Amino acid sequence: MRPPDATTLRFARGTLLAWDPPAPRPGAPALLLLHGAACGAWVWDHGFGARLAAAGHPVFALTFGRGSRAAPAGLAAFAEDARIALAALRRPLVLVGHSLGGLVAQLLLSEAAVRGAALLAPVPPEGLAWSNWRLAMADPPLWRAVARMTEPAMPPADAALLRRALFSAGLPDAVAAHHLSRMGGESPAALLDAQAPQPVPPASLLGKPCVVLAPRRDRLVPADAIVRTAAWHAAPFALLDGTGHAMMLDAAWETLADRLLDWLRDGFR
Repeated sequence: MRPPDATTLRFARGTLLAWDPPAPRPGAPALLLLHGAACGAWVWDHGFGARLAAAGHPVFALTFGRGSRAAPAGLAAFAEDARIALAALRRPLVLVGHSLGGLVAQLLLSEAAVRGAALLAPVPPEGLAWSNWRLAMADPPLWRAVARMTEPAMPPADAALLRRALFSAGLPDAVAAHHLSRMGGESPAALLDAQAPQPVPPASLLGKPCVVLAPRRDRLVPADAIVRTAAWHAAPFALLDGTGHAMMLDAAWETLADRLLDWLRDGFR
């Protein structure tokens, strides 16, 4: 069966990409995908969203509004974008959040429409300050390249550094370069907000299923931060080999999607 193509839906704060399941699976929850920094809903449109839909899930992906250079959007604005999308979709959903989008997903766990969350290489509830400091000490050039992801275009030198952090060696260089050419322009206000601890409710106290999946050797969100995030939510976690931080775009994205689908089948019958 051919994977479904994405369509575009409009809502009050912008647009959503949507994938309709060709054969809906009874009981399969709808999914709202939340992208990470310097990206957009397009990161899910290289196979990941379609694979989830082919397994029977209605799938939607949001692009956060970043505001303007004079008035950049903060983390609260990103969360409000997602709340308005939830209201527009008018159904219970499981949030699938990557990196900065994973932090937004955690902030929304108490929303009535949210049934649970899958966190992919998420920014931890403690914020990024500690991880950011460690990166600055261990790899200053990479740290500077990450800081410049607020710029609208990525210099070639930064792209070369970020290629090693975001993608595994198994992803062809031409494919990595294509993805990197689309990244940038992140809101500095949202990144600054993400440095600090956030009021994240533990998923276990809310009675909502949660899972954490991340690279074993992520240079941007290290494994110990992932373990603490999973512990905060009393959630199962897995550290995966063969992938960089941009998990849904890397060579092993199908393995990641299938791990997520296994969790969805086990937790939402």
